[in-house]
Amino acid sequence: MLSRLLPAVPRAAAALAVATGADRFAACEPLELAQPTHRNSTRAPAWTAGTGELGPARVHRIVITGGPCAGKTTAMSKLSLRLTNMGFDVFVVPELATLTITGGASPGSYDVAQHVGWETAILREQMHLEDCFEEIAAKVSLPLGRHAVLLCDRGTMDVLAYVGKDAFDEVCEENGWTVPQLRDQRYEAVVHLVTAAVGAEAFYTLENNKARSESRDEAVALDGKLSRAWVGHNNLRIIENTGGFEEKMRRTTAAVCESLGVPGPKAKPHWWIVEAPSGLPADCEHAEWRLEHIFLKTSDGTESRITRKSQPGLTTYHHRVRGERVNGEHSVAERTLSLREFKALLKNADPERSSIKKTRKAFIWQNEYYLLDTFHSPPAAAGTTTLFVEKPVAETRSSFPPFLELKSDVTTTEWFSSKAHDSYQRTMAMAEDLALRRRPTTKD
Repeated sequence: MLSRLLPAVPRAAAALAVATGADRFAACEPLELAQPTHRNSTRAPAWTAGTGELGPARVHRIVITGGPCAGKTTAMSKLSLRLTNMGFDVFVVPELATLTITGGASPGSYDVAQHVGWETAILREQMHLEDCFEEIAAKVSLPLGRHAVLLCDRGTMDVLAYVGKDAFDEVCEENGWTVPQLRDQRYEAVVHLVTAAVGAEAFYTLENNKARSESRDEAVALDGKLSRAWVGHNNLRIIENTGGFEEKMRRTTAAVCESLGVPGPKAKPHWWIVEAPSGLPADCEHAEWRLEHIFLKTSDGTESRITRKSQPGLTTYHHRVRGERVNGEHSVAERTLSLREFKALLKNADPERSSIKKTRKAFIWQNEYYLLDTFHSPPAAAGTTTLFVEKPVAETRSSFPPFLELKSDVTTTEWFSSKAHDSYQRTMAMAEDLALRRRPTTKD
């Protein structure tokens, strides 16, 4: 009986999410629920998520979060369809808070202690629900050699936005949780969709979600708290309301596909060399950590690296493999490692390639997510600061953080575009280019 019921979980969960939280921009436009493609479909996917491309089958966890009326439900519907067609088994983990509200909970009428108690219960049971879905996916998909994706409608750190830092820290202490455990170790990627109340005000509505009660101003404030709650995650993406709803969905899909290491809609990130003469201002909330990329020996044209991410109180480890071209695209797969797995892979470090060390600061400025990297090695790049942002050049220049001094857009250089899929070669090319620029000129 169990084997007949489990394969239907992705469709049932997606339908439940649509019924309880259809947060689409245009309320008058009907929502299409994506149904997974049957395995015997005659239409073959353009790219198959098999063990040959992504390695041994495993379960991937991705959070889709954001402010009220951001398009989360539609995004997960579209993602379910796309990823299923690419060969993944997709499971949609519903938002537990919405389920309790539609089932009778009334957090808007609770006092502070009651609200914190409700959020604590939500956090505990949300983790249990995610773990339950992961167990199901592992039992159903992995024995058949299929990769599975859990699309989580919100995640653990969302609770921080609703209860505040002091209450959240107290809850974590009482339950033996830490922020790195809740934020970094549970999810491979976090995609934050900005509320329609910011940049798409005409489409903000309360009519399509019974659990939603926020005014536009409240939605804007909550959206900011939610995005800041996730700052520090190794793979956080902020999806704004620029270019229309379909463009927003395209960028959401691209972010998820990139985190899974499969081809997605084209996006053009930009990489700038900058200076921060006075550092980040005191009122610019940011997360900071040290990164060390260590490259492993390979013989098949792939790039394999392990990363040590160090921050106060915790060090996490990751493995990234950039595969060979498949239909003109490189696959890039990333996963979190245990310390034991990291040490085992470290034995295969390539002695001919130096490690890359840098300090990374992540911050949000005008609803855009920025990564500011200061290199410590290789020596030729030491002291160089780069800024990564996925935004059109014209928009970036017009809204550039005033505390940073833009030096050059290296995205347009030949070495960046030709080596964009290889972080080692690209960094070494940058170091060589910088060394040439710094070399004193001589007169004949």
